[in-house]
Amino acid sequence: MFWVLTVVLFLLASLFIILPVWLSSREEDGGSAELRKEANIALFHERSVELENDLSSGNLDQGQFDSLLLELQKSLLADTLFNEQGEPVIAESLVEDSRHKKSFNKVSNRKNKNLVSRLSPTNIIPLILALLIPLLAYSLYDRWGYIEDVELMDLFQRTVNNTGDVEVTQALIVSLGEAVQADEERPWAWYFLGENFANLSMFTEAEIAYQRSSTLLDEGPEKALVLGRVALAKYINSGLEFNQEILDVIELARAINPNEISILQLLAADAEQREDYAVAIQYWRLLIQANPNSEQAQMLRQNIATAQQLLAANGEEVDVGPIVEINLSIADGVVLDGNLRVFVAARNSAREGMPPLAATDLIVSNLPMTIQLDNSSAVGPFNLASADTVYVSALVSFAGVANPQTGDYRVVSENFSHNGQHTVIDLLISDQVK
Repeated sequence: MFWVLTVVLFLLASLFIILPVWLSSREEDGGSAELRKEANIALFHERSVELENDLSSGNLDQGQFDSLLLELQKSLLADTLFNEQGEPVIAESLVEDSRHKKSFNKVSNRKNKNLVSRLSPTNIIPLILALLIPLLAYSLYDRWGYIEDVELMDLFQRTVNNTGDVEVTQALIVSLGEAVQADEERPWAWYFLGENFANLSMFTEAEIAYQRSSTLLDEGPEKALVLGRVALAKYINSGLEFNQEILDVIELARAINPNEISILQLLAADAEQREDYAVAIQYWRLLIQANPNSEQAQMLRQNIATAQQLLAANGEEVDVGPIVEINLSIADGVVLDGNLRVFVAARNSAREGMPPLAATDLIVSNLPMTIQLDNSSAVGPFNLASADTVYVSALVSFAGVANPQTGDYRVVSENFSHNGQHTVIDLLISDQVK
């Protein structure tokens, strides 16, 4: 499919060169015909003037003048006629005129001139380049391109789309196995092979494939992602218990990317299983920061609230941090589409222009509603506890973005100090952004 598309694109690109050259050739042919016609007419007028001069000087009598003029008119008529193929008919009488022989030799040799014109460098060079460029491009791409990775993308897409299909997964394992046998230095072929092994719960084989992939990848986020898969496969193969080998992989992955999602999920799951809720809360908060407005973030906030209740019930000290409870509603008379997004945020009042300390979003149809923002609602490196004085805002966005625009509805609270405690704020959406 890749090569078919490239050929189609090449043909389309070639039209940008071939069409102008062809049209230019047609225009030249038509233009030369018009020039020949104009030359014949000009020659007729010149010869007529000569005959009149001969008549006035007495070199011709009236009868001779009329006869020669008639012959000249017939020659002009023949010269300006065209045959069925569009080629002009050239009168031999004018061609034989020695004084104008040079002009008519040009007309009679028009075919040779047209051929030479079509074979001129102006036309030939673009056509040669149009043929050479794809040949050069294909040869260079074959040498330095990433066609093998492009071919793997189809296998990757099938892996993603057919996670629950055992037959497709088995077929993918065969295809990817052939790919790694053909070239054992392809990290993504090993990675996709591991994914399909994991889909079939073949975690021992998956661990081997993931490990091979991580070894071949350079340092970077992609390597950290694959190391996360290695740690997860090892964790499952060890009976859901950490050992030093798994901890070493985790340490290596976090050295590359401290917030690698799969590693954080693994650490949080292990802490929850051990009922070490304080540690689990720390990892859940980091996961929330990765995508604070996702459904998973909302579930993690519920996990945090449940874990905090369990800690409090066991008499353990719970560092809940500041909580801002916002009672948000719409003023009477303000009619808004229920699908419009509403962005709620708490910001550091001492540092204008900085990202929110905590944020969430909902839709107009959810209102009125009580929203709770706390440290788990952080969307960046700083949370509510990092600021002494904050303010909260709510924005109804017609464009669906968190930045206020003219016509949006927005309300902003006064600055207040949360003192690390529970604060309740009432916000009423009523005014438009000017």
